[in-house]
Amino acid sequence: MHNIKHSIPGTRQRGMGMTGVIFTVGLVAFFMTILLKIGPLYLNFWTIRSIMTDVSTQTEPLQGGQRAIIDSIGKRMDVNSVRNITTNEFEVIKQDQNVYRVTVNYEQRVHLFFNIDAVAMFTYQVDVTTQ
Repeated sequence: MHNIKHSIPGTRQRGMGMTGVIFTVGLVAFFMTILLKIGPLYLNFWTIRSIMTDVSTQTEPLQGGQRAIIDSIGKRMDVNSVRNITTNEFEVIKQDQNVYRVTVNYEQRVHLFFNIDAVAMFTYQVDVTTQ
């Protein structure tokens, strides 16, 4: 029987060393920390954006003006458990007779690690028709 070698003569095959494993684990932990800290901020914003879009596209126009719009958004925020943002962050400006522009513009700060914080800024606007 012949003993066949499948490697290039003069070289050895080696796996990842301990330094490479530690570096890879550290890199994965770093990005997972960022994802777990910043992810909820974006989930809240997507929920708020969805609420604003629902209010602007509902089939029956709201009865009332600015107060009715803010109340409708506030109720939907309560149902969806949005706690970090209040209705004070929303700006409602009358555009036409029954059209209001609703804008949310806020920023949130989250502690990442050591003395490093991340600041995320969010802005979204819709037009809402009332009666």
